[in-house]
Amino acid sequence: MVLRIEPPAPPIKVGSWLRGQPLMSLQLGTVYIVEFWATWCGCVAAISHLVQLQEKYKDSGLEVIGVAACERAPTPDEARLKFDEWLTKKFPDLNYRIAWDDTGEMNKFWMDAASSSSSSCGIPASFLIDRDGYIAFIGRPRQLDDVLPKVLNGIWHPSHDAKSADTELPRDKPLVVDLDGSLLLTDVLYESFLNVLPLGFRSNFATVRGLANGKAAVEHHLAQASELDYATLPYNTCVIDLIQTAKARGTQVYLATAANAKHAKAIADHLGIFDGWFASDAKTSLSGSFKAEMLAAAFGENGFDYVGNGSSDLPVWEIADKAYAIGPSKAVKRRLFALKGNCVALDDGTAGRRAWFRALRVHQYVKNLLIFVPSLTSHRFTLANIITDVMAFLAFCACASAVYILNDLLDLKSDRAHSSKRARPFASGHLQLRTGLLMVPALLLFSLMLAITISLEFVGVLVGYFLLTSAYSVYLKRKMLLDVVVLAMLYTTRIIAGGVAAEIQISQWLFIFSMFIFTSLALIKRYVELATSLDRRVPDRSGRDYRMGDLDVVAALVAAAGLNAVTIFALYITSPDVQRLYRHPKALWLICPILLYWIGRALMMAHRRLMDDDPIVFALRDRISAIAIAAIVAVVIIAI
Repeated sequence: MVLRIEPPAPPIKVGSWLRGQPLMSLQLGTVYIVEFWATWCGCVAAISHLVQLQEKYKDSGLEVIGVAACERAPTPDEARLKFDEWLTKKFPDLNYRIAWDDTGEMNKFWMDAASSSSSSCGIPASFLIDRDGYIAFIGRPRQLDDVLPKVLNGIWHPSHDAKSADTELPRDKPLVVDLDGSLLLTDVLYESFLNVLPLGFRSNFATVRGLANGKAAVEHHLAQASELDYATLPYNTCVIDLIQTAKARGTQVYLATAANAKHAKAIADHLGIFDGWFASDAKTSLSGSFKAEMLAAAFGENGFDYVGNGSSDLPVWEIADKAYAIGPSKAVKRRLFALKGNCVALDDGTAGRRAWFRALRVHQYVKNLLIFVPSLTSHRFTLANIITDVMAFLAFCACASAVYILNDLLDLKSDRAHSSKRARPFASGHLQLRTGLLMVPALLLFSLMLAITISLEFVGVLVGYFLLTSAYSVYLKRKMLLDVVVLAMLYTTRIIAGGVAAEIQISQWLFIFSMFIFTSLALIKRYVELATSLDRRVPDRSGRDYRMGDLDVVAALVAAAGLNAVTIFALYITSPDVQRLYRHPKALWLICPILLYWIGRALMMAHRRLMDDDPIVFALRDRISAIAIAAIVAVVIIAI
């Protein structure tokens, strides 16, 4: 669109300047490009284009101003910090000014001018100011190549109105969006598979049988058998924003996916932003070349823009007009540039190494330190035992991580409905489900390879641990109180594994104490989960067999199990075993009040809603807990 607006262009009112010297007002005799854009709008190509224009026309009196006024974050300071980091990473050598506006003043004055024209230009939006200080042009950045030289040379006249500009410049072509890995940060095929997997042998056998009829038949069966919650699926906000910007310009938007039609229709209905959709049926998979042929028949070659993410989208990108790539790999990006020469890259939502640390639950590895307990309590902490225990520790860490990943994959639906668990890497889409399914056997194989180097007996304990924790993840965690007993057994199994690895006989005192203390900790975990659901007045959708009214009973059981653990420890101090191991056994009595205090405080903190959903995580972060552990260690050293 092209127009001239009276009075002159609105003032420059921004919060601060992030790049370049501050500009208080527009100067007559200078041509300005005022560009509104955001990190989420796919504006990387537009910014690069402005860098080229500034360099090309700087001697002709051109000044480019980039305005970030639409960033999204919980707080303005966080938004500015995130934007500044993004700008430094993407464009370290910008040659024009960047303004930051969190007041809304620039949007109010400038974007109102755009909305008063014949159509809305959305984000990114380019305002071209002539030498007299009037807005000569409002439109899309790619249209500047035609208009800018005429404005710089003074041959662009007010009579070039919006109507004539609409005739000269092409209208937006339909935007076609892929689903898996593009609009969604996940893949509905794997979502369906993991949703159907716990349903039993019959459903899974039907899936295997469907392989004889091809991928489309399998996808159709899984789609019909699964029940996904489309409202909680992880959507790519960058793609959503791109679609909404296109819709604001009046562009038609279509969903085109290799996923089954059931999923495509449900997602299109849920979002309500698509003008139509294309999807697979029971016989045909809409992917690769077949998708390209169907879209070419619907819109013509180069008759649409396309948003995709992987190598299967290359045939579609080849016949599309404009290519949007969601987190493409280096190989895909190289082939795409060879096809199109240019594309717009958008964020794929992945979080990299940090997400893997969270998925593997590295912070939970502290639980596996229990493997060292037999060597420590028996005072046989030799170099040989240390090496063996370290290998056993690594084996349990790998095995535990495999189970954590498997648990997260099977709990996708319930995790997304949970207030905090929905941020887990697989539930949030930061990690791909396919990669998770591959990591489970890889970690288990690594764990078994380490276990075999220790002993066959240790392999047996490790396999037993894996089977018990898998049964817990799939079934037992949904059974009232049985889940707590199993959790206590899993903790105690680590101590047994340490004894087997170092060939140390586990004391009955240690075994009984472990069961009681870990039962108390497991009950605290359940107490926190119930209290959270009660406070937020939301039903527990995790499938656990507890009720809100059980809160007081669970608290009583926490106290009972914890006090019994202290009682067992007190009886142990009076046993003959202590006399053989410690020179000053009476010093161990000091541990009893420390344990009583820590267990009681842990329950009080949970009651006051000051504890995380895992008491082990809480203990790692809590200063008082650290002091209590240090005091216990000091007492043991004195007793020795």
